[in-house]
Amino acid sequence: MLPWRYLRWWLAALAACVLSFLSLWLPRFFPDDAGVFCAGPLSLHPVEKYSDFQRTWERLREPITSTLEQILILNALPSMSALLSGAVAAWAGRRLSTAVGALAISVMLVVALDWVFLALSYSMLLDCAGWGGKLPWLLWHLLPVLGNGSAAVLLISGIRARWKIGQGSNSGPEQTVDRS
Repeated sequence: MLPWRYLRWWLAALAACVLSFLSLWLPRFFPDDAGVFCAGPLSLHPVEKYSDFQRTWERLREPITSTLEQILILNALPSMSALLSGAVAAWAGRRLSTAVGALAISVMLVVALDWVFLALSYSMLLDCAGWGGKLPWLLWHLLPVLGNGSAAVLLISGIRARWKIGQGSNSGPEQTVDRS
């Protein structure tokens, strides 16, 4: 394998993250409204059905996602971390590139987990209000999960390939040829 060939994994992870970020604008192409509301005196709001973990997650994400700009920044973080990780992998050593890659993977998985919880709360609303024609909207909520999860797997493959390249060049002691 060529020494720089492992960077294709970082490029693929970056592409998956960018496509996941661009999927935020996909609803503009659907003529239907994604709004789902539960009404009635006995209906529970989905927040009331959350587990303790979901409530904790909601409390943690509330200050981060209070404005549209913050939501866009949160969803752009995986792309930025994949780009930074690829740059570090190209010019730094294996250990530093592994550490930055692990941090990038963590960012990708946290944003994917956020979208999982959004999809769960949306499906709870659909259980209450009815699923009539709302399946594409639920799938739209799962699209960033797929994109960021795929990017994390690609980045793991890139880190492993980077370690194999490094081990190949340092696999044994250098042999010197005595020409005297």
